[in-house]
Amino acid sequence: MRRRWNGKKLLPAVLAAALLASGSAMASPQAGLGAAEPEGGSAAALRAADGTPLPERDASAAAGLGGGSASGSASLQAAAMATPNLIVPIETLKPAVALSKPALSPAGGPLILSDSPESPTTPGGFYRDTVSGSFRVFYHHYNKTGAELQVAVAVTNTSGYKVKLYEEGAGAGVDYYPDIAGQIGLEAFLADRGSRRPVAVLLPGQSYWVSHAVPVTYTASGFLQLRAEAPGGGSAPVTVTTLGYAGARPDPLAEPILPRDKHVRGTFPHYDRTGTLVYDTSLGNALIRVSSAPSGQWADFMPGEYEPGVDATTGESVVNSGNYGVIYDFNVQIDNTSEGKRTVGVYLNPSGGSGHYTLGWANKRLSSGYLNYTQAWQFAELKVGKKGKTVPSRLSLTGGSSGPQVLYFTNK
Repeated sequence: MRRRWNGKKLLPAVLAAALLASGSAMASPQAGLGAAEPEGGSAAALRAADGTPLPERDASAAAGLGGGSASGSASLQAAAMATPNLIVPIETLKPAVALSKPALSPAGGPLILSDSPESPTTPGGFYRDTVSGSFRVFYHHYNKTGAELQVAVAVTNTSGYKVKLYEEGAGAGVDYYPDIAGQIGLEAFLADRGSRRPVAVLLPGQSYWVSHAVPVTYTASGFLQLRAEAPGGGSAPVTVTTLGYAGARPDPLAEPILPRDKHVRGTFPHYDRTGTLVYDTSLGNALIRVSSAPSGQWADFMPGEYEPGVDATTGESVVNSGNYGVIYDFNVQIDNTSEGKRTVGVYLNPSGGSGHYTLGWANKRLSSGYLNYTQAWQFAELKVGKKGKTVPSRLSLTGGSSGPQVLYFTNK
């Protein structure tokens, strides 16, 4: 199926962040995610965010090569083609020993997660909370309203003074397949992350908007990271509302918040995690799970990986299973205790289901085709001498895809 952005042919994902930067400020009248699933879960039936079966992908997508000639996903595969891009049966990497789990450190400001209602049937507000300083919004919504819907983030100055807004990174995707929308959004955000662009000076009561036209049965999945500063410097408070609307923009503060569904919305203390993964070639095949379930029989999370959050609309304590919207900044330390050089292969396996995945490796952004739990994608191969090697890596679970993401290491 041909995928579209705002009713036009989808632009390459590298332009998505630039499109998002065109948000606007206006005066207000007043001053999905696929959850982390059990390992070995069935990937036989593809479904939309509301559970509706989707058409099967073409053969190239099933092979991990991406499908759809006009798809933004196709442009994402270019980076992966420069790597080994080898899809292997997961059984060929087993048995594998578990790596020692590092203690992760929280980093960055608060994360606003907007994934409920994931499949709104009417326009309305999805989530609202007040934050300050640097913050990130991750949103994932499937349009089930029966008409085109504007899925938006509105940031309102609810202080009594001017507030300067700086954009520190943005990226979003709109696609028929929720996991492709999530992949496009993550790839664009990783490309733009770390920027600092002035985007608005808000008077009291004014709002800054970022919105996307989402056709019926399509999903919008994206990241928006901003910093709110007071005129003399320092953090300033703003109120963030995620919402869906049709027609004229509503007053974001007056928009009623829709009831939540089984998915999660909330505010979490930090939007990033940092840590060091250590692999020694003497281990042979080894693995570590990232974005594993935070509880239950499939829980295999790292120390410090999860933080409790709060749904500001109800005061309820919530958990972000899969840590959607969180970026893991890893240093991958590869130690070689062998006599000679070793060739190390690094793979990603979605052990809990299926999806499209994107990650950063050695300052490159790499994106997979469609993967299911029976497959592993070799995204890197490197020579390692006696001095070893350390590689920077960035991971996040793409909206619409299942976790955990299992990293496998091999050497020969």
